[in-house]
Order: sequence, then structure tokens, then C-alpha cells
Amino acid sequence: YVLVWSGWLRLSHWLIAAGVLFQITSAWAVGHDNADYTFWLDWHLISGQIILMALALRIALLFFPGSSNWRALIPEKAQLQAMVQMIKFYLSLTRFPLPNWHAHNPFWLPLYLLMFFVLAACSITGLLHDSPKIIFGFTMVKLHSASASVIIIFTIFHIVTVFLHDLKGKGAFISAMVNGHRYFHFTSQNHQNENNPLEVQQKIQAEKQSVYISVDSIKNPPKQ
Repeated sequence: YVLVWSGWLRLSHWLIAAGVLFQITSAWAVGHDNADYTFWLDWHLISGQIILMALALRIALLFFPGSSNWRALIPEKAQLQAMVQMIKFYLSLTRFPLPNWHAHNPFWLPLYLLMFFVLAACSITGLLHDSPKIIFGFTMVKLHSASASVIIIFTIFHIVTVFLHDLKGKGAFISAMVNGHRYFHFTSQNHQNENNPLEVQQKIQAEKQSVYISVDSIKNPPKQ
């Protein structure tokens, strides 16, 4: 049972998550004639500003130690195998076993920094929605719509895959983003005297007790 996510990271995550879900709802309401246009537009703008502030907090956390640091978002060579295992897990419709990882899902790891950029672009173009400025040949309206579409697609896949991870895994992935802690399971193979039932039973009981292991050993498990 290891602390993985800091309180500040969880705060920024849930502010962004709640903000994005509200933005999807309010944008849908703004586009319908029977909705209160002014009400939903005002709250759409307010929610966008909250997302921008939460994103600023998350970006600031990139320069603090721990799982929120920017280095934790750069895939390492040792994680390539876990990425392949994640692809097999998805393509097999969860029949292939989940790999182990410490904090960020290795498959989604390259996308997190990109999503920070897309969130910032969507928020800023939303604030400049009525501006006549054109960037790369696109108006603010088109840039805002395109970035929002990317966020919606990412959000759907994120929710579905996190649910599947919790359904098939044992790491408490969803609750970890609430209390900050994840479970890491291990199997001992050091039963030296299998012919002595009493000794084996004592070993099993001992293994049920709390075991403290280093975070480094979780991040970089020994090669088999």
C-alpha cells in the first residue's frame, strides 16, 4: 500500500476532470435553442477559467519531485515492454493480463504532456472565441472546436480504460486518485521446505503481514 499521488496532484486532476465534464454538458446546452443560452454560456466561461487555473497548478507540479514531476512523464526504455503488454490487454479485450506500473499507465504516458497542451489551447481559444485572430489559417472558433473534440475523445477512452484497469487489476487505480495510495502485490517463491506443512503454513502467515518495499523497486522491478 504505497502513496503514489500527492494531494495537490489529485486536486488538479479532479478539478480538470469535473471541469471537462461540465464543459461538455454546457457546450451541448449552449447549442440547443430550448436551453438558457446566457446561463450556460456564463458558466461555460467560468468553468473554462477554473480548468485553466487547475492546469496551471498541474504544470507547476511538473517541477516538483514525485510522480507529478515531468521526468515521470517521459517513457523509459524499461517501460516499452509494459506498453506492448498494455496494447495486448486492450486488443484482447482485457483477456491478456495487465502489466505492473508505479504511477502513470505506460501506454498513455506519451499522451499526458500532449493533453496538457490541448487543454491549454482549448481554454485559451475559448477565451478568444469571438476574436478575429487567425492562427495557422484557422479561426479561434475552429481551433476551439477541434481541441474540444480531441479532449472529448481522450476523456471517453480514459474513463473506459481506467474502469477496465480497476475491473481486471488489483492496484485500486480509481480509488488511488481519491486517497493517493495504490496496492502493489507480490508473490513469494521462497518456500524452501515444502515437505514440512507447519513451516510452510508459518511462511504463508508471515507473508500475509504488511511488507514495506521501496518505491524504486516498484518502478524498476528486477529482470526475470
